[in-house]
Amino acid sequence: MQPTPLLYLWLLSVTLTFLMGLYAFRYRRHVAAIPFIAMCFFASLWALCYIFEFGSTSLAVKIWGVKFGYIGVIGVPLSWTAFALAYSGHANWLTKRNILLALIFPIVTLIVIFTNEYHHWFFTEYGLQTDEVSGLILIKNPLGWWFWLHAVYVYGSLIVGSYFLMREYWEKRDVYRSQIVINMTAILLPWISNGIVLSGLLPIRIDITSVMFSLSILILGWGFLRYQLLDILPVAHRAVFESISDAVIVLDSDLRVVELNPAAQELFDLRPNAVIGSSFQTVFRPWVQLNDQALRTHGYHREVVLENEGEPIRWLHLFVSMLRNGSQESDGQIITLRDVTSIKENESALAIARDEAQRANSFKSQLLANVSHELRTPLGIILGYTDLIVRKSYGDLTEKQVNILGRIKDSTQYLDGLVSELLDQSQLDSGKLQLSARSFEPREVLGSVCNQLSVLAEAKNLDFNFSISEDMPVSIIGDSQRLKQILVNLISNAIKFTEAGSIAVQIAVTPQKTEWIMRVIDTGPGIPTESLSTIFEPFKQLADAHKSLRKGYGLGLSITRQLIRLMGGNISIESRVGKGTTFTVTLPLITEAGPINE
Repeated sequence: MQPTPLLYLWLLSVTLTFLMGLYAFRYRRHVAAIPFIAMCFFASLWALCYIFEFGSTSLAVKIWGVKFGYIGVIGVPLSWTAFALAYSGHANWLTKRNILLALIFPIVTLIVIFTNEYHHWFFTEYGLQTDEVSGLILIKNPLGWWFWLHAVYVYGSLIVGSYFLMREYWEKRDVYRSQIVINMTAILLPWISNGIVLSGLLPIRIDITSVMFSLSILILGWGFLRYQLLDILPVAHRAVFESISDAVIVLDSDLRVVELNPAAQELFDLRPNAVIGSSFQTVFRPWVQLNDQALRTHGYHREVVLENEGEPIRWLHLFVSMLRNGSQESDGQIITLRDVTSIKENESALAIARDEAQRANSFKSQLLANVSHELRTPLGIILGYTDLIVRKSYGDLTEKQVNILGRIKDSTQYLDGLVSELLDQSQLDSGKLQLSARSFEPREVLGSVCNQLSVLAEAKNLDFNFSISEDMPVSIIGDSQRLKQILVNLISNAIKFTEAGSIAVQIAVTPQKTEWIMRVIDTGPGIPTESLSTIFEPFKQLADAHKSLRKGYGLGLSITRQLIRLMGGNISIESRVGKGTTFTVTLPLITEAGPINE
């Protein structure tokens, strides 16, 4: 070997490039990692072979160093191009068919190189020469016509690879200008060095291209490792950025556009080449008017209406997020725009449906009120004439006729009760039911109701008790008729569902003297826990009640609760299956004229 310290440069190049390839192997799951690893190993082979070509004094060793070195010379630009395509998102071009087609000329070129002694197409001759400056023995191998075909192919590959990498760095990948400079330098180094060699500007006739390619690879590798561009996480981030349906715009610290995803490009009909580097205000002023303060405010959001000529109006939700570096300082902003047009349209449709439902409900309530009023007159006439006939005002009746008239009277009274409750329900739904506020005696109300219903309890052999506490005022303010209605509903239900035992009605004043209570206690079958939440709903009845006990329309308890709430009170229920049920009504105690609701 020739004693020259220059060999250490190539030896270092071989070592570092080979180690870079080994280290990059850990990222082999990345689509661009395999071409990058191949490029490292081809560059190592190129530099290693050049050590033998440059360091040996034997012509045979130099020739074989040149021949095997061309495996790396050809492999580096090809793997460079494959890496550039994969890294820039064109990995789908690297099919087996395309790779085999691309390898045809390089394989033929290697065959030409290894058989050059027979035709001298690649090198016209082999020989030794002494460099005048360094005194080193170098190989003399003038270039043949096939070399220039090879040069066109190799330089074409390098141009393609460099183009895609430069476009990727400039348009898509890099937000940081410093990283762009580093990667551009790495791409341009082999070109600059090869131009220096071909122009003969070096004082010593040596080829430093392999070293420059190794240096370029090391710089690129450092960039990938420094910015983790071959990690799975950034790849996932890139996939999300490219495929997300929301429009995403990345701004630098000066509020200039540095990147926008395909959704943003489509939404605003923009090309990255035309807008990257321009200020956000300049590019998006026709659609979005935001001041610089809003653009720099993390968490800022607003609704944007997008109007493009010839297209339907679109609603967007705009969000501003701060882009932070490792020191938590702002490096820029991320603008996200989400299309909420369908949500807006659904809200509009729901508003229309709600209005229609309100109109339908109002019409229903009005119809119920009108029908109830219209039904009460003929029902009253039927009840009146039935009563007159039963009293034999129009002549004697047979026993069978009396029974039939009794059934008619019962059914008519049932219908009259249904009409009354439907009318109450419609008035409650429409908010038109008014309560009176007059003085009345609770003892008189309780006595009247209990005397009226005691007959029903006696018919079933039930003990019926009612009491009122001594501290209950003689006279209070309220709607006595509606209170009677509440008591009738609760007591009649208790009697209807209790087959044996007792019914108790209690009226008392609370210890605070601000409220009074009505309590109805029965020893009936009780109410299951799962039914307690539904018994106050309109038209709801206990599913497990006997058919004969379910006679009714499921409005009594619903109306009762609504009336109590209208009076400013509340109703509670305690029940145990097989033990009985207790309804407790609590109402404000008013002894002087005043509003029912406080």
